[in-house]
Amino acid sequence: MAPTLEDPGRMRWARRPDPKLPAYLVAGFGALVVAIGSGRPEIAALGAPFLVLAAVGLTRRGPDRLSGHVDMSVSSAVEGDLLDGEVTVDWDGTAEVDVILAGWRGVVPVSPTEVVGWSLPPGRGPVTLPFSLQARSWGVHSLGALWVRAKRPGGYTSKEQKVNLAPTIRVFPTPLRLARMLKPAEPRTVAGMHLARVRGSGTDFVEMRPYQPGDRFRDISWSTSARMVEPWVRVNHPERTGTVVILLDAVFSDEKRSKEALARAARAAWAVASVHLRAQDRVGLLARGRTVAWLPPRGGRRARWMLLEKLLGVGRAAEDLLHRKRARSRIHVPADALVVGVSTLRSQVFAPDLLHYRRAGHTTVAMVVDISDLLPAGKDPAGTAARRIWLAQREVEHESLERGGVPTSVITADGGAGPAILALRRRLDASRKAIVGGVAEP
Repeated sequence: MAPTLEDPGRMRWARRPDPKLPAYLVAGFGALVVAIGSGRPEIAALGAPFLVLAAVGLTRRGPDRLSGHVDMSVSSAVEGDLLDGEVTVDWDGTAEVDVILAGWRGVVPVSPTEVVGWSLPPGRGPVTLPFSLQARSWGVHSLGALWVRAKRPGGYTSKEQKVNLAPTIRVFPTPLRLARMLKPAEPRTVAGMHLARVRGSGTDFVEMRPYQPGDRFRDISWSTSARMVEPWVRVNHPERTGTVVILLDAVFSDEKRSKEALARAARAAWAVASVHLRAQDRVGLLARGRTVAWLPPRGGRRARWMLLEKLLGVGRAAEDLLHRKRARSRIHVPADALVVGVSTLRSQVFAPDLLHYRRAGHTTVAMVVDISDLLPAGKDPAGTAARRIWLAQREVEHESLERGGVPTSVITADGGAGPAILALRRRLDASRKAIVGGVAEP
């Protein structure tokens, strides 16, 4: 049975000849051919040492046993963190050993070199080799596989083997702190932090009014009743939870700038989701692009980790170009959900998707991540024209959202998501007041 990646102990190995071996064989047998053809046996004596060296080198084959494993100090990190690890390699007898950790994604080697590899002098195992990596991009990343090549001193054949798989590292996006959240359109009748338009049990004061039959005795304000010489009750707004669905634009290309743009959008989505989950809201995620991820709205502590798992899957797809992930379950956005779109507006299908939810009756907003600082400066007329075309296209998408009734705000690299959230809150509050007052929504 052929070895697989899930069976590290039976991985493929191969014998590799030393580059000197073919040269020695050609020199030795060439001298013999020339000696026979010319009838001069002394020429054969010149090639004999090369054949002897080749024969001796072939008898000293590489070690029969190679083993090794990779240990990391942590299994999760945040973007920019340093990850320390150790490679342990063992073999039988004395051998010259080359070790390399290859196939990693999402990390950058820091030490010992730009390539995580070692060339060890003749010696015996086991040997422990420390190394350091830096988490470059968020996602679930494999550190690749451990390859070992060993040969005996003076030997001309080496044994090369993939001895083990490196562990997987979870790299979380850097957090963005938000002090405010967006108000859902129709809060649910579950205790939360959003004020409902109706009046009832809660902690936010509305008014004082005379007692009516059916009022709870606990709502009576005894100090006001004593002054008014009749029972008065305190009326509050009930606090409810809301439903929020974050629509993440997961369109990206192979360019480094595109991956950085996706990372900024993911950080903003995670910041919005975190602040709503802390408010006991139900939060869902819908990522569309090269990879599709769907998490129905959920609340509580478990929802936080499930949402983060989905975001890490999007980050993994950005590094692994062969990775494709499709949503298997049926996508059904609850009718009372506030749809928050987070995008760089590079995709031409994102704005129509957001407008679809607006026409379906959802309260919909858009947070546009500004990536103009990532665009290459126009050093020539062609580059300048390309930059202007991209900015014009983004402006067209922005205007289409505004005309369709989707309030938008821009997340700048300097300002962050906080001012964008505050701007959207003001626009949503103004729209709701206009609707309550009988004025048509703009």
